[in-house]
Amino acid sequence: MRFIVLRHQDEEGLGTIGEWLTENGHSYFYVNLFAKQRPPSNVLMAYDALVSMGGPMSVNDDSWLMNTSLATTADFVHANRPVLGVCLGAQAIAKVGGGKVERSAFELGFMHVDPVVSHRFFSGNLLMPKAWDVFQWHGENFTLPAGAELLFTGNAVKNQGFSFKNALALQFHNELSFEWYTMWSESLRHKFENMDQLKPPSPEMPFVSLKKNLFALLDVWQKSW
Repeated sequence: MRFIVLRHQDEEGLGTIGEWLTENGHSYFYVNLFAKQRPPSNVLMAYDALVSMGGPMSVNDDSWLMNTSLATTADFVHANRPVLGVCLGAQAIAKVGGGKVERSAFELGFMHVDPVVSHRFFSGNLLMPKAWDVFQWHGENFTLPAGAELLFTGNAVKNQGFSFKNALALQFHNELSFEWYTMWSESLRHKFENMDQLKPPSPEMPFVSLKKNLFALLDVWQKSW
């Protein structure tokens, strides 16, 4: 399948999601919204599916970047195409589906979330750990659109992921690799508030677990299209 990938800031690319797409025979093309690149006007004809990545802005911003991102996300979600949203991208799925995005507890760093084991993605399909290693970086969170199924829960912030039609929304960053974390810790430390909370990169950080669980989830999600 042909995936269009919305990037909202230079420092947030696909990470290991790009590996999964390639391993599964999918192609992808970046649209760098932060650089004023525009999706094609016939986007649903040009591409089969969408990935929407994270960013420091809010889905409630009235900006060209956010309005373009939301409009493209809405096109794919309401056409029942596969859509993967990460952090800001997940919040965009919630908003175009009729949910709300509001300020939440600020979460930054490696944490745990719990899979909702009754969800069809997990029930009978995966041997899921009770707690997932994840990397968090957000200060807003979503309510679930009508008809959405909660996928992950957290302590400080309850709604951590959901499915909706053929869309998969993840509040956290399991696409983060050691290389991407190193880049974030070096290039973003002085760009945003609270980034001094980031610990120096270490191979002992749970990057293997992040990738393993993400790929298992994406495999099951793909079977549902």
